[in-house]
Amino acid sequence: MTTLTTFPEKNKCPQVCTDIGAFKKAEKTPEQVKEEIQLAENAKANTTTAAKITIPELQDLDPTMVNSTLREEHLPQLQPAADGKVDWTPLGNMTGTRPRVSKYSVSRYSLSEWRRHNEEVLDSSVITESNIIDYNAKTSMMQAFGNVDKQQNDNNERLKQKARDIYRWKVEVERACKAITEEVELLEIERQRLKGASRVLMLPESISKECLDLRSNRSEPDLVSDLAEQELIKEMKLVSEVRATLKNTLDKIEEQMAINKAAKHRIEYDWCDKTTAYETETTNIGLNTKTNTIMFRPGATRFGDYTAPVEYWEYFCRENVQNCEAARQKSADLRGSLNAILVNGGRKLRNQADRTDMAIAETVAITQELCTKLEETLRHTLQRIADMESLIDDLKDSIKKMDAAMKLAQTRLDNRNTSRPHGENVRDLPHLGLIEEVKKIHETVSSLLGQLKKAEKVRQDLMEKRIVLEKDIASKRKTLNIDRDRCGMVRSHYPSALELAGY
Repeated sequence: MTTLTTFPEKNKCPQVCTDIGAFKKAEKTPEQVKEEIQLAENAKANTTTAAKITIPELQDLDPTMVNSTLREEHLPQLQPAADGKVDWTPLGNMTGTRPRVSKYSVSRYSLSEWRRHNEEVLDSSVITESNIIDYNAKTSMMQAFGNVDKQQNDNNERLKQKARDIYRWKVEVERACKAITEEVELLEIERQRLKGASRVLMLPESISKECLDLRSNRSEPDLVSDLAEQELIKEMKLVSEVRATLKNTLDKIEEQMAINKAAKHRIEYDWCDKTTAYETETTNIGLNTKTNTIMFRPGATRFGDYTAPVEYWEYFCRENVQNCEAARQKSADLRGSLNAILVNGGRKLRNQADRTDMAIAETVAITQELCTKLEETLRHTLQRIADMESLIDDLKDSIKKMDAAMKLAQTRLDNRNTSRPHGENVRDLPHLGLIEEVKKIHETVSSLLGQLKKAEKVRQDLMEKRIVLEKDIASKRKTLNIDRDRCGMVRSHYPSALELAGY
């Protein structure tokens, strides 16, 4: 049975009505009522005893007949008392005033009044009514406490069921909150990875641009649009395409990150609300009529400003969890596509870098082979130049030697023409032979001079060829230095596929 708790006067509500029976102050205390009941019972017992002693013949009669007989009996006229005053008058019944009692006046009431008073005292209607009221009050109290206990038990069960529902949704919301929190952290890792890949992407771009700038410094004969240059240009275009793809992906990730954070904020807010509601329900379940913290709360039966039906609460909880899960799934799909984009982009750049390295290596090999051939040609040219110079020297020596022969022949002819007398100066065979010798020597000298001129011209051509070969060799060596040494050193810092993928 539930017991009522008595609160101090300061805890009572000041607006409680005082005219309601439950709060109306009784005219008599229970002790006074008990005392009056005891006095009435004593008076009834005394009256019964007196009736048995004075009127024994009425014992065999019906009590109702006796009462009616007593009521109908006429009283004698009252006489004045010794002081000349009447003890009882009809006005005394109306006003309730009685004369004072003195030694001359003993009777204040009439016999009928005395009997009526005894009937009123012996009347059991008040006792019966009190018994009825007692029974009704106790029954009402039992029913009231039973109804209150039943209502409290029912509400306790409802509160427990509501607490279980809130706890179930709290667990779901907590699981969704944990999942979206992990997803936000994973997406943040992927975002940093994407930013790292974007920063790493600056290295291939700068390497390709540096290689193109270095190859633009080649000598004029080697400024050709070869395979290596074409691959470098393709590499630059591929880097631009990958950069644009990463930028678009980063924008999508930033947008998804904002969606995830908004969903995380909503689910955390919902989790806080459900935690507070669960603690409130748990506190309410733990309250009882003996709890020291309960008190009157005026206006507690009013609904709040933001109350909603249960169906909306279920729909809100389900929709909130579903929206959070949808955002998490979309973010997970985006992370999967991001990984594929980074891996594919890194693989493409690495493959293009390998093709560019192969093209540069092929160009270097061709240039090296050509440079070797040019060096061999230069050595052969230098040898021919040396041979031509020796030949020229020999021709000059030969021509000089022809001068001595020419001098000898011409001296002999001149001696024969000037020293022989008249008849001796004839065109004989020696003379003709000397003339023929001079002619042959002159032809030989002319031929040697022609050969000397040709030799000198060839030597000049060889010298020019030597200059061209030396320039080409210098150009090829510069090209080799650019392609093999400088571009090779620059491209040795080209990032790997894992670095390009953001790892």
